[in-house]
Amino acid sequence: MALSLEFKRAIAAAAITRLSTGRRTVDVAAKWVSNHVGDSLYANRSVAAKTSILIDYRKKILAAANGKADQSRIAVARYHYDQCLEWIAKAGLKPEESARLLIETMRGRS
Repeated sequence: MALSLEFKRAIAAAAITRLSTGRRTVDVAAKWVSNHVGDSLYANRSVAAKTSILIDYRKKILAAANGKADQSRIAVARYHYDQCLEWIAKAGLKPEESARLLIETMRGRS
């Protein structure tokens, strides 16, 4: 099953959030995610470019919680983001384990 771009971005943002609840900064977490998503998200972009894009998109998703989402795509991504975090919370995994599971799910390797 093909996942929408918003869903993939939401999964990546959720993985960044989980990693940053551990010992990583948001920047380091975003770089980790960028390294692990491969071409599943932003194909043909460098890791640095993916990292920057993911950090910016995560900010947009988080702003949607405050009613600041001016695009329906962002609202959809926020819904998926929240669902990913809820799913991972139920699994009781550590930050890196949960981030790895999210990325593997996105890439179709779960």
